[in-house]
Amino acid sequence: MIISVLEIIACFYLLLHRIFPETLPTKKYQLLFFSLITLAVVCSVGNALIIYFYRAIINETFNFYRSCTVGLNNLYLSIHFALAYWFATNFIQNVREQSKAELQKNMLEKSILEAELSSLKNQINPHFFYNSLNFLYAQALPMSKKLSDSVMLLAEMMRYTIKENDNEGKVSLMKEIQYIKNYVAIQQIQFDGKLNIELEIIGNINYRRIHPLTISPLIENTFKNGVLNDAQCPVSIWIETQADNLFLTITYKRKIGICEKNIFDDLMDVRRRLYIGYFNKHFIKFEHSDCSQKIFLKLSL
Repeated sequence: MIISVLEIIACFYLLLHRIFPETLPTKKYQLLFFSLITLAVVCSVGNALIIYFYRAIINETFNFYRSCTVGLNNLYLSIHFALAYWFATNFIQNVREQSKAELQKNMLEKSILEAELSSLKNQINPHFFYNSLNFLYAQALPMSKKLSDSVMLLAEMMRYTIKENDNEGKVSLMKEIQYIKNYVAIQQIQFDGKLNIELEIIGNINYRRIHPLTISPLIENTFKNGVLNDAQCPVSIWIETQADNLFLTITYKRKIGICEKNIFDDLMDVRRRLYIGYFNKHFIKFEHSDCSQKIFLKLSL
């Protein structure tokens, strides 16, 4: 009985983890047939040899046919157990995957509806806005070049944020990067050019398309949580395009009291935007030390 139980267990695991996974999903029925025949021969002959030596030790008669039959019966039971377990686990896994896919689909649809509703709530008349900014620019120009330049940069940034996108909801990558440059320029004006910021653009950005305001919130978060005037540790913003991929790396020194959790919480909207616009097409990573922070983003445009 001990030999039979061990034989059933061995055949069960061999069928479940080796033979069935390599034959049933790929419909290799010939390989399955030959595997079972080989296993039947091994079980019957092996069981017969074990019983033969056992009978010889205790001086009892040995029946080869009956010994082989015991081995085949053990294999028969193993096949039934393994098949039942195999189909049950696959059925449960398929149900879980379908439920997960349905849940992700519902969450995505809900996020899209929320984004559309938020967009409708935040709509303003662009012509009124542009005319008002142009008026402010004209009034500020004779009094302060710094003020007039700030108004002009703000007008360009707001024009970008409320301008209609194409049918896919995308804009030129060059405009997204120009928005970032304008944002940095306004910050430099506000702090009298004392900010230590290195912005480097590598690769061709003229013919790439991107969902608007995808990477710019990461820059804004950097200005919120980073030390901007440290000459020894400047803010580094590195953007590169390779083929259809965009790489963004931001390195900066964190302000005192800002921890990793604060930064992660601040970027929840960015992560949602990436999930909606670049589902399974993005990778974002956060690295931090005692006082520094690094953000790495990869997008498939």
